Amino acid sequence: MNTKTGLYGIGLVLALALMGGCASQPKLTQDQIMSQFPQVASLDAALKSARTKGSEMLAPESYASANESLKAAMEAAENNNNKEAEAEAAKGLKIVNKLNRDTESSREILSDVMAARDRAYAAGVATLQKEKIVALDADLKKTATLVEDGKVEKAKQTRPGLMAAYQQLELASLKQGTVNLAKSAIANAKEQDADKYAPVTLKRAEEQMALATTILDADRSQTEKAEIHAKKAKWYADQSAGITETVKDFDRRDFTMEDVVLWHQQQLTVVNEPLGVVLPFNQSTDKAVNTLRTAVSDLVKDRAQLKASGEKVGQQLAMTEKERQAAIKKEREDQQKFDKVQAMFTADEANVYRQRQDVLISAHGFQFPSGQSEIQTINFPLMNKITRAIRIFPNARIEVLGHTDSLGDDVRNQVLSNARAQKVAKFLVELGGVSPDKVMARGYGESRPVATNETREGRAENRRVEIKIVNE
Repeated sequence: MNTKTGLYGIGLVLALALMGGCASQPKLTQDQIMSQFPQVASLDAALKSARTKGSEMLAPESYASANESLKAAMEAAENNNNKEAEAEAAKGLKIVNKLNRDTESSREILSDVMAARDRAYAAGVATLQKEKIVALDADLKKTATLVEDGKVEKAKQTRPGLMAAYQQLELASLKQGTVNLAKSAIANAKEQDADKYAPVTLKRAEEQMALATTILDADRSQTEKAEIHAKKAKWYADQSAGITETVKDFDRRDFTMEDVVLWHQQQLTVVNEPLGVVLPFNQSTDKAVNTLRTAVSDLVKDRAQLKASGEKVGQQLAMTEKERQAAIKKEREDQQKFDKVQAMFTADEANVYRQRQDVLISAHGFQFPSGQSEIQTINFPLMNKITRAIRIFPNARIEVLGHTDSLGDDVRNQVLSNARAQKVAKFLVELGGVSPDKVMARGYGESRPVATNETREGRAENRRVEIKIVNE
């Protein structure tokens, strides 16, 4: 064998080996994509959030564009094309900004139409008037597209016709009766393969339907009793269809049991978000559920106590019309002041909450050197914003409350949080012009966390100084 032939043979073998190596490179799973491509994960989460707000209906063009970017990003990520995946995801996130604006605009302009649509769906048009509702929803999307394209006046002209059409479908569905509605719901669930994916729940629906039918067969006058079981049948049928949709989604994404548990924990996190409780997912699921249940129970108790007292209702009943109008005016002015303060701060600087008449500025944007309490010059813009916010409420007293994360010694954290609160209070008095007799400061150390201390992000949220504007 000559030298050239030998070299050619070796080169061919290497080329084939490289080709084989490339061909055998495994594609990434859904879970791997979400963990390795943060931009793609952000776009996926943003689109899920947009769907819950009705963006698919209210801003169809923007939604479709963002969804195409997500598909392209997912495909690129699946094939380990990092650069293209991140570029497509970044493109999609820009579109999402427009998507959210378009959704809000359409919701504002088409609020009456959306309300009529919701009532129609509640009456069962999805099963009883399936073809008609699909066609009408397509017309609604066309109107929403007009809003996206800036043709607002033209969109407004379509509102009366859309509302009337949804109302007609609602009426037609209601006339078909609860029993027929339940039958249609069960048939719809079966069409979606609920007998395969949610057989237990579907069986409950069929059992309730059988009871309703048996009652009517025995005595046609027992319509009320039959409707009770028919409503339960419809509820279970709709539930089975919903379960089916979720399970199919799990199958499409190749979810493991761990993925399913994590998904459910994420749902609990979404529900818990307004409560602000730290759910202990590092423990058993029962513990997390009980924590959430306790928080909700406390909220319900507070609400019940407020309702039982009846103080607010009694005051409103005792008011003259003039006093009532004055109270409404004051509430409007208080809300405007709160909105003004809230608009001053970026998400990186502070969260602003209204607590009845008071305003709480939870400033996590302070940058104190580790273990120190001196206010750095980098914090002056944030301090100036806080000062301006306080001036909006000239008669209020101010509470400055310091907090730390859980790292370090408890006693040291208590001392440090108090020192930082005192320094902020001193700044407000000496440079902000706030009367010293209206300002008090105290530290709580690590005792009042607002997020988990198990992550860097959570600890950053817990290291904060709160300025409470107390309007007495």
